[in-house]
Amino acid sequence: MIRTLNFAFIAITGFVCLGLYRIAEEARVAAVDLRETRAAIVQEQDALAVLGAEWARVTQPARISALSQKHLDLSALPVMEFSSLTQLPQKAPPLAPETGFATVKAPAPDMKPAKPQPHVVEPDGPTFAVVNTGT
Repeated sequence: MIRTLNFAFIAITGFVCLGLYRIAEEARVAAVDLRETRAAIVQEQDALAVLGAEWARVTQPARISALSQKHLDLSALPVMEFSSLTQLPQKAPPLAPETGFATVKAPAPDMKPAKPQPHVVEPDGPTFAVVNTGT
């Protein structure tokens, strides 16, 4: 009995040692991955700082103005000033005719407050009434 108990404790101790070794190795691998990820993040942040500085240089208004004068053949357009609403262009005709909307019937919720009655089962969902809007 004592021999089997000793053998069981030795086997359990061996399994615990193997499990501890496995967990320690996984922790070491995770630490290496974390170090590599942090180094990659620092590299990306440095690259973003360089790109931000270059973007600030490229988008300077004076530089853009000089490039547009050098490469584009732009001329000033005459300015039109409207002094009244009659000088505005006419409104475009509608794409669809606006007739036929006055007779449309649409469901509208019943606006009467319902008086609750004891022991009466209400129908599921709201009640609707058909209303002619007359527009």
